[in-house]
Amino acid sequence: MLANWIYNHPTWIVGSVIVGLFVLLSCIGLAIVQRLVPVRLRRPHNDIVGFTIAVVGVVYAVLLAFIAVATWETFRKGDNVVASEANYVGDVFRNTIGLPDNLARQLRGHLDQYIDVVIGQEWPAQQAGRLEEASWQKGWELLADVHFDIAHFRPANAGEAVLQGQLLRSLNSLYDARRGRLLAAKEHVTPVIWWIIAFGAMLTVGCTYLFGPPNFKMHVVITAILAASLAVVIVLIVALDYPFRGSLSVSDEAFRDVKKNMETLVFQHR
Repeated sequence: MLANWIYNHPTWIVGSVIVGLFVLLSCIGLAIVQRLVPVRLRRPHNDIVGFTIAVVGVVYAVLLAFIAVATWETFRKGDNVVASEANYVGDVFRNTIGLPDNLARQLRGHLDQYIDVVIGQEWPAQQAGRLEEASWQKGWELLADVHFDIAHFRPANAGEAVLQGQLLRSLNSLYDARRGRLLAAKEHVTPVIWWIIAFGAMLTVGCTYLFGPPNFKMHVVITAILAASLAVVIVLIVALDYPFRGSLSVSDEAFRDVKKNMETLVFQHR
């Protein structure tokens, strides 16, 4: 599958291949037009062609910029929701300090396992594009265990009652953040948008074929530069398309930092 090849290789390799192919195909197209339509037929229309390509180029540049910004926003949303999820895990873990020792140890064990599952199982599944429900089942079960233990706790005083309420609120926020991460892992540019990107690129580069410059080599250079500039933006969209896939993806560093803080907290309260 093409997506697996793209996101299983470093971005610089994939980007170089995309830019190289785009430039190569653009130059081949120019060579074909050069043979089929003589320069003397194209040259008298250079002014009209220049105006046309300016309009087409601006429209396509705005379209590409809009899509690139949209994919960047999706990427940032995924990054933010991961940070929120990790922070809520840390909040629930810290709030167990005020609970009875047996319950606190039990909750901490579930939360520690939850982070291990996210880092060790869910993150590799996200990066590989395995988004089936079975990949997330263990994480949901661990959160359900935490919810069950907190909900069935009977506070002995007002302080524990307040703490129980805070734990449930933080846990509900953790549920929301987890759902947000799983949804963000499935978001990507739809095939229709990719078709529009490809068609717009062909239309924009194709307009350059209508010029009739006196030097063909210079025409090739100009076409290659335009093709490369468009391809670079497309590479950016490809790299950000799936927020949790590829070398340029949302990191699990937030969960690793929370796990270190949890270990430090446990050590300090032994």
